[in-house]
Order: sequence, then structure tokens, then C-alpha cells
Amino acid sequence: MKKLIKLLPLVLMLASCEKILMEKEPANEPVTNFEYLWKTADEKYSFFEYKGINWDEIYNSYRPQVNTGMDDYELFDVLKNMLNELKDGHVNLIAPFDISRYSFEYNSPENFDFRLIKDHYIGWDYRMTGALVNTTFIRNNQYIGYIYYSSFSQFVENADIDFVIASLWHSKGIILDVRSNGGGDVSNIYKIGSRFADQKRLVYSSAMKNGPGHEDFGEPKEVSMEPGGAYQYEGPVVLLTNRGCFSATSFFTIAMKAFPNVIQVGDTTGGGLGAPAGFELPNGWGYRFSVSRTLTPEGFNWENGVPPDITVWMNPVHELAGIDDIMEKAIEVILESGAE
Repeated sequence: MKKLIKLLPLVLMLASCEKILMEKEPANEPVTNFEYLWKTADEKYSFFEYKGINWDEIYNSYRPQVNTGMDDYELFDVLKNMLNELKDGHVNLIAPFDISRYSFEYNSPENFDFRLIKDHYIGWDYRMTGALVNTTFIRNNQYIGYIYYSSFSQFVENADIDFVIASLWHSKGIILDVRSNGGGDVSNIYKIGSRFADQKRLVYSSAMKNGPGHEDFGEPKEVSMEPGGAYQYEGPVVLLTNRGCFSATSFFTIAMKAFPNVIQVGDTTGGGLGAPAGFELPNGWGYRFSVSRTLTPEGFNWENGVPPDITVWMNPVHELAGIDDIMEKAIEVILESGAE
């Protein structure tokens, strides 16, 4: 009997803990899932003020569309549409039957055709050094280097980028083409960028959301880039971008613009400078959105796209004739530079 009396408080305590845990577990039903998603975004998404989004109005618009009798497919559509109001390429809703994504609509053309580059500029006998297309071509009796990197998701070996820089060392300038590069692994940013660094420079700073207010951010973390690898190319570099450059490619663009020998030519990038974080709804669906913001050394927030130093669009008439206006401007910049 004494043992039973001694065990009774422990049993009651465990029962109370179980009750607390059960009470904290949100119910898996449509309204609860909606409220959970809206509140998490309200407290953790990083660009409400920057984009001028009234999240309370979004709530008032979408909450009436949710009811206890709706099925998973109907709920998915409502939640997807609400998240897409953030107009952010880092936003997804992941269910067993679908993954939502925000589709950007831009007025500018694609501004890139790699077949045209091969047919009329670099030829088909280029090198493929790991993930890097690289070669030289001659214009006005000058060698011009060309590097095309199609995706930051493709891993770059140190030996590969060192080989490419060494092989293009004699060029009057290098065209670094990242058009339509949708992003990927940020570690490749520093691996490639460090080969063009003249000295250690601040390239950007990032701050994480740290409170429920829309402008509650922690102290910014400064990110620098310095010379790395066996070789650094300090001649003129023209970085080609278009609206298909997202996420890691936008980070790469603002980092490269910190160096005095780099000029960005083409169209504004697609943006995506917020680091995404993932969460889970009570029903088990996953979702993610941006929880940080990044600023240039000058304090600019280019989440919606990094503007070029020289804006050039491809003329469709010229394109049919085999002329890439963005490439032509890059060649002009290099030929007019004072580099030997």
C-alpha cells in the first residue's frame, strides 16, 4: 500500500504531462492548418515590409475559403494560393500529391540562347571542365575568354576552376556567363568568385528574423570574399545576367560586383536573396519561405533582383541574324578596357 501511495504522485504527474503534450499538439483539420500556416508566416517571413504585403488583408481574403468539410486537395489550393501572395521563388507547399511554387512573370525576354553562343561566338569545340564550359575566341585580334556556368547545383572542384583561370590567363578579358542559372549550392559562389578577387572585400551582409514583428531582425552577419585558389584573374571580367538568375546566382552577382574589375551586363537578376527555412503543418505537409534578408555593402536590398551596371536586352531581329546583343556589349567593354 505504501508503494502504491509513493507511485501515485508519479502516475498523476505523468498523466498531467501527457495531457499537456496532447493539448499542445494542434488538431489536424483544415481551419487549424490554415491558422498555423498564416501565423508562422506572419512571425517568420522576412519581406512583408519590403514588398508592401498586408498579411492581415491576405488573412481576411483566404480565411473564409477554409471550412471543416473541405478535402485535402481543396485545402492545398487555398494554402498554395495564399503563400503565392508572397511572390517569392523560395516559397513552397509540399504535400504527398503536389508541390506548389511561385511562377514569376516578367516583361523582359529570355535574353539567352546557348545554341546561338555556340554557333556564332565560341564554336562547338569548347572545353567542359567539370561543370564549367570554357574557351577563348578572337575579336579584333584579341583573345577573349568565355566561361558559362549553367547551375550552382553543379559542384565545382577547386582543380577545375584553377585550370580554367590558368587557361584563360592570356585573355584580354573574361566573359563570365551565368544567364538562366537558377541557383543551387552557395559554396560554389566562393569557390568561383575568389578566383576574381583582388583583395578581401565585404560582399554582403545577411540578417535572420528573430522576433514576431515584421521588421524584427537579428544583427547582420557580414560576409567577405578574398583571393583563393592557385590563380586570381584581375583583368576585366564581364558578368552576364538575365531574369533567369535566382537565389545563389543573385548572391554570386552581388558578391562579384564588390570587385572593381567586374562589370555586370544584361538584365536584372530574378532575385531570391532570402535564405529559406522549412516548417511542417499539423497534417504533416511541409512548407518553406524566406527567413532572412541580404543587403549589399552599400545597404541596398535587391531581393527582387540585382540590377546590372549596363542594361542590355537581346534584340529579336539581331538574334535571328546570329547576334547576341549582351555578348556584343561584353566584348565592347573588354576591348575598350585598358588591360594588357
